[in-house]
Amino acid sequence: MAADPKQSEALRQIQSAFESAQQKMSELRKQVETHSALAQAKTRSDLLQQEKDRVLRDLGEAVFKQVQKGRLELPSSFAPLLKAMEQVQLKVEAQSREISDLLQEGEEAAQRLKQKNSGSAHSGVATRTKKL
Repeated sequence: MAADPKQSEALRQIQSAFESAQQKMSELRKQVETHSALAQAKTRSDLLQQEKDRVLRDLGEAVFKQVQKGRLELPSSFAPLLKAMEQVQLKVEAQSREISDLLQEGEEAAQRLKQKNSGSAHSGVATRTKKL
């Protein structure tokens, strides 16, 4: 029995489509792997940058403390930075005082309310009885 030419053509087209799909899938897999590697590299880079920022912050704080204690003198070109840091530090201290004051006021208001509520509930006077 001879194979039908239409069936043979259909099988060839199916085989061709299958091979094309396999090739595209392989290319897509490579792209996904590349993007995955890039994402991992970016994540590592971000973590290193965060570590660098933390170390620089720690270094800056240590240097500033030494300058404040008089154990380290920086060149005059650092004067604007030191002045800016001192100004920020003053603002932080003022903000901390303001927060403490607000918390204290809240605590005092809560105590007054507590005393007011407990004072009216226990006035020492007997309550009036209802007539039936």
